Parts: sequence; structure tokens; C-alpha cells
Amino acid sequence: MANRATVISAAKAPLEVQEVETYKPGPHELLVKNEVIAFQPVEFKIAKHAIVPIQYPAILGSSFGGTVEAVGSQVTSFKVGDKVAASKKFDAVGNKYGAYQRYVIVGDETASKIPEGIDVSISVSLTGNLSTVVGLFSGRAGLDKPSFDGSALAKGKKVLIYGGSSSFGSLSVQYVTQAGYTVVTTTSPKHKDLVSKLGAVKVVDHTQEQDALIQALIADGPYDLVVDSISLPNTVAVNAAVLAAQGGGKIYTLLPVFGPETLPDGVTREFAPWSSVLGEDKNAGLLAWAFATYLPQGVASGKIIPLPTEKVGGGLKGVNDALDRLQKGVSGVKLIADPWE
Repeated sequence: MANRATVISAAKAPLEVQEVETYKPGPHELLVKNEVIAFQPVEFKIAKHAIVPIQYPAILGSSFGGTVEAVGSQVTSFKVGDKVAASKKFDAVGNKYGAYQRYVIVGDETASKIPEGIDVSISVSLTGNLSTVVGLFSGRAGLDKPSFDGSALAKGKKVLIYGGSSSFGSLSVQYVTQAGYTVVTTTSPKHKDLVSKLGAVKVVDHTQEQDALIQALIADGPYDLVVDSISLPNTVAVNAAVLAAQGGGKIYTLLPVFGPETLPDGVTREFAPWSSVLGEDKNAGLLAWAFATYLPQGVASGKIIPLPTEKVGGGLKGVNDALDRLQKGVSGVKLIADPWE
């Protein structure tokens, strides 16, 4: 089996399609014939701005799905021919784990069987943020896991998730709501209908003038937890003002501070690679539950609503176009590609 990949040769260089090796899975790994790549916003920041140090040449990408071609000697939950959606694990190192190629290796813990009758792209569009959502809300913030059978009791606690039409935000609103918490979120008028279906009790227009936005969010508080799924200076400032009005607290963000930042007294920013939190001993089992139980059950039952997908043409050659799109800003839709096109 010949393998081809879109490779970045040096920091900030354009990506190029090249022949690469076809890999063999380790004992707890799968070799997947990749049929769908799902793009994450952080990937353009790695490719175009080199925000994290990596070894070059590199094969980027973390979310993909397709058909299992081979299984490792100790894999028991998957077999050749299974359809899976997968995500690169937070501690996986090496180009064989990058999603921008036709054949990809993935650990069996971060692969999820795709339910019968479900399109591969639907499950794949959700895997990129799954471990981040579970790691932040249940692994670090200590929120209960969701339930699909109606057994989750109302917690009487309110969570602000800023940016409900982002891929992280849309899954977060559903995850937290399904666990019995009250959610307030934000979006633009363009995406209000979509976000309103996700379970939040209030969807606030974040395109309004900043002072008005802050006052609207304060009026719907106070909040027991504040998460900024956009995490840019202007959105952090809004969430900081909301927290300051209720006496202070933490803003959980998806990005670290990249420059000088002044927050109000009593307000702090908390950032970590949230998926890595699932590697902590206290969170043993959460990662496997997310991929083996939560995702397939939620997708099969229709209780997890994915963002609409938009296919970027050109196959592996189109990866640069997808990254350009992400850099310009994408909201309310998940970009995907077919590496065989």
C-alpha cells in the first residue's frame, strides 16, 4: 500500500504532497485507511505561525476517520474492516500519527466505532474536540459526565461558554447541558438558530457593542464556571469583566497568553492542553469512556448534534486551502477533506 501525505518541511513553509512510508501498528494501535480529514483551528496556527515547537518535516492534523486496515497484537475492541473516527492522542509523537495522509496510525484508546448508518464525516467532525471538552469540564473543572437517558439531575449551577458556534463551543454546550448544568452561550445572529438547538438556556449576541455584551452576560449570571472557546484578547477581556462583576474567578481558555495581559483584580486565566488532563491518574477511564461510549451513543441516538460540514476540494493538495480558510475565520461549520480525491 503506497502512502501519500501533505508534509510541512520547515516552520511556516507551505505544505507539499509527498510519498511517505506505510506504517505498521504497535500492540495497542490501529492502521486506518483515512477517508475523512477534519481540520482544527489550531492547525493553521501551528503551520503558519509555528506557535508550538515541533520536529520537521512534519505531518500535521489530528482528526480523521475511515476503515481499519490492520490491528496491533493486543487490540481487542476493533477488527479489520471496522469504520472508525479517531483523534491523535495528546502524547503521541511521530509522523505516523498525523491526519494529513492516506494511512494513519492511532492508539485504540482514541478511536471510536462509527455506528451503523452514520456517515464517517459526522463522527470525525466531533473527535478533534472530544478529549479537550471532556478533559476541561470533567477532568479539570470536576463537572459530572453527561447522560443520554435523562438520569442527569439538575445541578443548580450555571456555566458560561463563550463562542457556542465554534467546534469546541458547540460540543461543550451539549456536553455540559446533558450533564444537568444550566448553560449560557454566545454567537452571532447568523448562527443563532443552530446554537439555540444545542441546549443553552440563553444565547447572547456577541456581535453587539462590547459594553452592552458585558452587561447582557452579567444579567444572565452569576456563573459557577466561565470558559472562553475563542480565547482571543477581546473575548478574554469580555469574560474577565463578567467575572469581575461577580467578584472574580477563573477564565478557562483554549489558548495561552501570547503577549502582555492585564486582568481585573481577582480574575485569573487558566490554560492547559486540556486533553492531556485525561492522562492524570485521577481521570483514569475518562478518555476511553469518551471514545467508546459517549461519542458513539450520542451520535447513534442523535443527541449529539454536529456542526454542518463543508468539504474543501483538492484532496491532500487542498490542505493549504483549508488552512487558509481557517486563518480567515470559520464559524458554524466544520471543514473536512478527502485525502483520496
